[in-house]
Formats: sequence, structure tokens, C-alpha cells
Amino acid sequence: MGNIFKFMSISQIIVSVYIGLIIIGGLVLSLPMSSASGDWTRYLDALFTATSALCVTGQVTLNTTTHWSPFGKMFILLLIEVGGLGFITLWMLFFMMRGSKANMRQRIVLLESLNLPADFDLKKIVTYIVQFTLFIQFIGAILLSFAFIPQFGWITGILYGFFHSISAFNNAGFDLLGDSLIGYQTNFYVLFVISMLIIAGGLGFLVWRDLLTYRHNHKLLRYTKLTLIGTATLLIAGFILFILSEGINGTFNHLSLGDFLMNTFFLSVTPRTAGYANIDYSHLSTLGTFITLILMFIGGSSGSIAGGVKVSTIMVTSMFLIRYFTGKPFTIYARTVKIATIRRALFLILAALSIITFASMVLLLTEEIPHGFGIEYILMEVISCLSTVGLTMGLTPNLTIIGKIILIILMLMGRVGLITFLWSIGSHRNNSTIKYPEMNIMIG
Repeated sequence: MGNIFKFMSISQIIVSVYIGLIIIGGLVLSLPMSSASGDWTRYLDALFTATSALCVTGQVTLNTTTHWSPFGKMFILLLIEVGGLGFITLWMLFFMMRGSKANMRQRIVLLESLNLPADFDLKKIVTYIVQFTLFIQFIGAILLSFAFIPQFGWITGILYGFFHSISAFNNAGFDLLGDSLIGYQTNFYVLFVISMLIIAGGLGFLVWRDLLTYRHNHKLLRYTKLTLIGTATLLIAGFILFILSEGINGTFNHLSLGDFLMNTFFLSVTPRTAGYANIDYSHLSTLGTFITLILMFIGGSSGSIAGGVKVSTIMVTSMFLIRYFTGKPFTIYARTVKIATIRRALFLILAALSIITFASMVLLLTEEIPHGFGIEYILMEVISCLSTVGLTMGLTPNLTIIGKIILIILMLMGRVGLITFLWSIGSHRNNSTIKYPEMNIMIG
């Protein structure tokens, strides 16, 4: 990592690398060659776009289709790929291709950035992540090209296929279609393919590695089982609730039954940090908006491209509360869960809620809420950025300078991970040897 990182903690290295890339990305996107008009782009908007791309969020203050030149769009795609794979992963891959071996500190930085355990084979996991990512994106690009080529022609159709496949798998939500996927409500095929890409990216590399090797070892890790159950539960529950909420609201009354079911399923998939919109979210029912906020807050799986507090965090916390209420010991698949894991999960949820509360209060002071909207107008933006989702009810293009800065920080937090970000600005180690007597405080 070089001498500059010698005296930095692992968390500080990860956050510093991302900040550096965001600043460089903002500089490149502010150049005249990055805009379609050939003019300079205001740096704060360029920085916001670079952050959104690198943090695979999809929130934009400028229309991706009309504002950026072909170079600008390709650079945004590069930032999305780097953000999805992780710059540190790519750096380590280049490092290994030179025949160099990673030391212990470099191993820890990489595995911490991917939120993976420290006992993984570094060379195998890096190679696997890159190969798996490129393979899925290539298949997705081919499938999407079948839909885009008849509409846009061969060259543009293929390019659109690759762009949206990479964006969907990386849960980025950037599009070149102008209105995300609202114009594809009646295209079952496009919505289905992008849904599968989003789910694939949101499951995480560890889960896919476990699933792909199942035929050899005929067993799954307990974490994989927990993640699959949690993911399936959220998708099915979200799907059913959206059918009820949007069916009663009449949101998709203009669609056939098949398209209605596909669009409601997509509403359950995309808040899992993907950010593609098949509807103007200002037209979503009140219950639908509430469900979306919950799904965005939860996000995807640990060790994946997705943001949010993660499925495993919610599963562990929920099961702990159930076992605590029933007075039973907290076990998962015949294994006792460490107290440190429970504390980490509770800390992550409380930290996320605290940050959402503070950021929302700031934006309520600085941003203007249009007539007919309430606090959900702000909450959608805040949770969307912190969970690197990219959904909005229309606030993003109208943000004030303070609003843009707050959301940039939230996107960075969401991409590197809340715990990593917070540890980068403070110590999480208690080196004190002093032990104080215990005490009881009335609770509840």
C-alpha cells in the first residue's frame, strides 16, 4: 500500500482510497470532454456523480443520458465497475499478476473491504470474484442486447446491453434510457433479466461461491443458508405486500395481469440497493413507500455489492429478539452465536438509524418539500443514499449545496460500510485495563 498508509488503520486505508478515487473521478467528470455540450461541469455535480457511480448508488443530479458525452458515460461505467469489484480487489489482482505476494496487512485490508472472514485464500477469492463478476455481466449483456438491438440498432443495442448489465449486477441503478425503466413496464423480459442481475449481485460472492461448489461438497455454510432464507423471505413478503398496496392503489391498472405481477415483483427487488425505477416513486401508494423504505434500509447480503445494514444483520437481530423474548438460548443451526456478533448487529442498526435521523433533520432544514409530500420525500433520499440504492421521489436534481454534500457523505458511508467508516474516524479498541463495578439501570 506504500508508506503513506503505514501508520493508518485498516478502516482509514479503505476510506482514504475511496475518497481519493471520488475526488479524481469528480475532476475527470468536470472536464469539458466528459459533457455532451463540451462545457465544464460544475465540480460539485461532477463529484456527486462520481460518488454515486463509485459507491454504486445511482443517485444523480444531472441526467446521465443527456448531460454526459460518450467518454463521460464510459468513465461513469468504469467507476461503477471499480466500485462494484472494489478498487482494492483490482489493485490486489494486478499485484498478484506481477508475481508478488501480499503481506498480512494487505490481506486484512482486502478482506475487510469485502467484509469477508480472515481465513480466506486471498489468491483464490480475488480470482474468483473477478471471473464470476465478468461472466455474469457478460451473460446479462447478451440477454439484454436481444431486447435493445431491435430498439436501438446493433451497436447502440449492444453497448446499452453491456452498460445496463454492469449497472444492474453492481446494483448501481445508472441508466441510459432517460427515465430508468419506467418505459419498460410492459416489457416482461427486460424487467426479469435486470431483476435476476440485481439479485445475483445482491447475494454476495461468498454465497455464490458456496452455491457453485455445492455439487462437490454437498453442504452449505450456515451463513449461506441464513442469507438465502432471509433474501427469499424479503422478496416474497415484499412481492405480496406490493401486490396488495399497489393493487388497492390502482398503480398498475393500465397493465395486464402478467405485467402487473412482474412490476410488483420488480418493486420488491429494486429497493435491495439496485435503484432502477419502473415507476415514478411519487405515485407509489403510502404503504408501498413505507415498504420501500424498509427494504432499502435492510439492503442486500454481507460481502456483496449491495448496501444497507444487510440481510444477515436483520436475521441475527430478529432471531435474537425472538429467543430473548421466549427465554431460550440464542443458537442458529445448532451453533451458539457470539455475543460480539449480536453487539455488532445491534450497533450497526442503531448507528444507521441515528445517521438517518441526523441527516434527515439537516435536509428538512435545507431542502424544500413540494406541496403534497411529507417527510417521506426526505427519508427516501437519505435512506436511498446511505443504503446505496438510488431511488428518489424527485429531490435529487433540486438539492442545495448542503444537501449534495450530506448525500455524498452518506453514499461513501454506505459503500465502505458504516462500521468501517465510523472506525476510520475513531478507535474501536478499548485499551483500558481499568474495570469498574457493575450497576443496574431501570430500562423500559
